[in-house]
Amino acid sequence: MTTLLPDQTGVDRRSSARPAAAIAAFLVFGVVLPLLIRGSSAVFYTDTDFFIRYAVVLYASVKLALVLSQRDIRPVSGVFWIFVYTCMGVAPLAQLTTGRSTPLAIQVDDWMLTEATLLTLLGLVCFDVAYHSRLRRPPANNPPRRVLRLRSIKVLRIFSLAALAAALIYITQVGGPAVFFLSREEAGDALEAINPDSGQAIRATISGAGSVAVLCALIFYIHVVRAREHAVAIPDMALMAALVVMNVVVNNPISNSRYWTLAVLFGLVLPLIRGRRGMFNLAIIGGTFASIFIFPLSDITRRANGTQAPLQVDSVWTMIATKDYDQFTMLANTVGYTADHGFSWGMQALGPLLFWVPRVGWADKPYDTGVEVGIWMNNANLNLSAPLWAEAWINFGLVGVMLVFIGLGVLAHRLDTGYRADVLGMGSVGYLGISIFAGYLFILMRGSLLQSMGRLMILAVSILILTTAAGGRRKRRTP
Repeated sequence: MTTLLPDQTGVDRRSSARPAAAIAAFLVFGVVLPLLIRGSSAVFYTDTDFFIRYAVVLYASVKLALVLSQRDIRPVSGVFWIFVYTCMGVAPLAQLTTGRSTPLAIQVDDWMLTEATLLTLLGLVCFDVAYHSRLRRPPANNPPRRVLRLRSIKVLRIFSLAALAAALIYITQVGGPAVFFLSREEAGDALEAINPDSGQAIRATISGAGSVAVLCALIFYIHVVRAREHAVAIPDMALMAALVVMNVVVNNPISNSRYWTLAVLFGLVLPLIRGRRGMFNLAIIGGTFASIFIFPLSDITRRANGTQAPLQVDSVWTMIATKDYDQFTMLANTVGYTADHGFSWGMQALGPLLFWVPRVGWADKPYDTGVEVGIWMNNANLNLSAPLWAEAWINFGLVGVMLVFIGLGVLAHRLDTGYRADVLGMGSVGYLGISIFAGYLFILMRGSLLQSMGRLMILAVSILILTTAAGGRRKRRTP
């Protein structure tokens, strides 16, 4: 008879719990919730229409269950499938069954909606194939793996001081700390007043300079405290306290978009979770439920006091169909836009690539894709999303969708490997940047890309400053 040691018993229990959690999640996300949505039917629709949109929900449910069942933590793909499940799956399905939608749907017909679903599925298949494909074989004599390490505690201190200074300048320019506790509308107006002619991309860069760097510095300090690889002196404790206060001011959910709030939360929570598989699964499951039941209700700080429309909710599915998840509808609108204007053949992509060029010096600089499509729609509100499918479609059509999601699948796989247990055991800090990027993926997937490039650039520069490549040293115990 074989006797299991206590450690082995714990491992066996955790291993058996993962498939159980995955099956339960699939039944809830892939069966129960879709049946509840179907049960809320208020209009006539065909079974064909239902199953076409349900295909996205089913696909994402299976992938979420697989993310939960894996031994390794996969934060980038986890966030990707949460976004797909809610924004491109549940919301369109609820719009079909309730007969309700956002006001943006006035330009689309049934065929455009069906085409949007098919484009969504095409992107998912391309992402999935690329994510699980081995593009190159590992060398026979595997060399020592190089990982990212914190450059030095001194560099982190200097970077933190610079980040605090940038945040103070940002706060002063906007009008003081009080502005950040009013509403998103008032904070946006204050930011726009800094340079009214600069355009949304430059304003996003200004806000990013004051918000992203302090977030990165705090996340890296969290790692320093947890890993205990560097002595934490009194000046470090003072810097950490200042970073916490500054993040509360510039990154609070009152004056920031909810997608940025999600990025901040994931960026802070994932480093705390690190290699804890059970906690990661709870974050994925909780994040999926929150995206459906909490996220649409968290819009109470969008407008200034006294200008908010009263919250009227007939059901949770009506709320999801009509409020904030306009990504699917905007993809359909982008299909309609290209039917009238054709593809841009890469011209629209120049905006995100050259986002740092001010509009005053480039008169023909492309607008955000959401703005461009909104103008075509004659929509009064041009602060519209442009999901990654729409960005790819407006540039190169089907080929663009395939290439973009193949590239994203390759990138997601490469980043997720940085969360493997063996890499974490080598003392790598690369997982910190992966954590922040995983959260920021919500914004990149939602679009428009032009608006998201400023913060993404500052995020990349911050990680480059704080980290350096070095040979990995393997620890006996994986954190």
